[in-house]
Amino acid sequence: MFSDGASGLLLLVLAAFVAAAAAASEGDVLLTFRATLRGPVGDRPPAPLDQWVSSTGTGPCQAPVWYGVRCHPVTNQVLGLRLEYLGLQGAVPDMAPLATLPGLRVLSFANNNLTGAFPAGLSALPALKTLYLSRNRLAGDIPNGAFAAMRGLKKLFLGDNAFTGPIPGSITSPKLLVVQLARNRFQGAIPNFDQKELLLFDVSDNQLSGPIPEVLSRFDAASFQGNKDLCGAPLNVACPPTAS
Repeated sequence: MFSDGASGLLLLVLAAFVAAAAAASEGDVLLTFRATLRGPVGDRPPAPLDQWVSSTGTGPCQAPVWYGVRCHPVTNQVLGLRLEYLGLQGAVPDMAPLATLPGLRVLSFANNNLTGAFPAGLSALPALKTLYLSRNRLAGDIPNGAFAAMRGLKKLFLGDNAFTGPIPGSITSPKLLVVQLARNRFQGAIPNFDQKELLLFDVSDNQLSGPIPEVLSRFDAASFQGNKDLCGAPLNVACPPTAS
């Protein structure tokens, strides 16, 4: 039998071992993901990510914290991954491998040169609260169910790309605060975003049409400008009478 002191020491050692193993595991996930990224020079990840180095008992949240990584102050898990202004090139990578980061809540690839379709695998990240893909060269239709699993999503930034087709009807998180879809090529009607706590909504400079949902009329007209076939408040454009 262990004494109380010995038992306590054993628990501390075990906790440290588990934490080190978890850190190494998260590091392995990020290193594997890094290998899928291409920077502006050569066929390799961007140079700032060379700082990602894993060794026994260390990981992304041990000092020095890895570039672009945000960590939970208590659990020391990876909380956010912000790979912005890195000149990332080519198709955006599959995000599904990041599902093995249980604490991940913020993901940003804003202000890069990523091309191709909306990222595959994002539906495997249902706990995301913030997603930034703004100011890339992403294009094409977004699958209608792309956001269905993200019931805790608070902030969505997809502006300044070339997305087409309808605005996905799955952007229905009850916790939404920000929806920024400006300067794309979205078409069709605006879904009825009825989240009461929505603070910012911007679909300007798209190809949307039809009446603006009444629940969104509280936003400034600038949020809807540049869509020549939209009508209704807050725009000074009357909607044509509906057929009886």
